[in-house]
Amino acid sequence: MPMLILWAILLAAIGGPLAVMLGDKGLAYLASARAWLGPALVSLTGVAVSLAYLRRRITLDDAGLTIRSTFYTRTVAIGSLRLESARIVDLAEHGELKPALKTNGYGLPGFRSGHYRMRDGGKAFCLITDHSRVLSLPLRDGSRVLISPEQPRALLAALEQRAGKPAP
Repeated sequence: MPMLILWAILLAAIGGPLAVMLGDKGLAYLASARAWLGPALVSLTGVAVSLAYLRRRITLDDAGLTIRSTFYTRTVAIGSLRLESARIVDLAEHGELKPALKTNGYGLPGFRSGHYRMRDGGKAFCLITDHSRVLSLPLRDGSRVLISPEQPRALLAALEQRAGKPAP
């Protein structure tokens, strides 16, 4: 769905100016390379943004939890997590954790990636694809990691196991 919205906006950005130019300069204008420079650049931007949207991976290994999303990658050491405060939340119910201000991120409707400020003022690194099941991982430095893995309970259990804490 986010990609449909993005491409609808891009098509409007391409079609609108072309329609205006056709009205002003006529059909012969389409034969010039200048007529297609703007649409080509918008299309290339759309392809780059679409490819970035598809780049999403969460891995857990000896180095820690690595989140790769769009243009951003963050590795969090297991020891820097406050797992006793980690929880799975629905952002509709826990509005204080909802990303509010994009400081260095990528966002589409229903999708957040990168660095954000939350409504409560805290910092968060996000990869949110489903607002109804977000794993909130507080860090010892006061910031958070907010991610939407396919199986948030399984990931939390794996993090607790790596940290040496028994899973509930």
